[in-house]
Amino acid sequence: MIIRAFSLTAVTIFLVFMFSGCAALPLAALGGAALESGAGAVVKTGTEYTTGGTAYRTFTIPQNAVRAAVLEAFDRAGVTVKDENEKGDDERIIGELHKRTVRVRLTPLSPSLTAMTLIVKRNWFAKDRATTSELLEQVEQVLSENPSFARLLRRPVPETASASPRRPE
Repeated sequence: MIIRAFSLTAVTIFLVFMFSGCAALPLAALGGAALESGAGAVVKTGTEYTTGGTAYRTFTIPQNAVRAAVLEAFDRAGVTVKDENEKGDDERIIGELHKRTVRVRLTPLSPSLTAMTLIVKRNWFAKDRATTSELLEQVEQVLSENPSFARLLRRPVPETASASPRRPE
């Protein structure tokens, strides 16, 4: 019985190190407190990450505005949009970025509340949490450039912002 328990423990440890791909998996074994005290501490309120690196964020902003912000953030970051489609109420955007696949799902929870799921994958096993965080920050930055959305995101309104975009002359 002791030998069997030891064997199962050794196999489990071996598999953890073989399939982890990064140091994030051993941190997951420490529990949520360890994750929140590290990189998770910089995450905005309302953003949730899985241990694998998927980000979930809900905005009090209509879906069409969040979609436009995602596309602008992708453009700024150099993400090439490969596919856009709708599945029921959800809108899905798939992009590529230097050996990475970026996936966004936008779900309207109400006319003014939108849930966003953002995943950046390096390969079948590994997700890129750092790039996920940066792209999410870029989406928030694009949204905050609109004064009415900046208030909703609880960000200061830039002094140079105007209530409506300037028309080209």
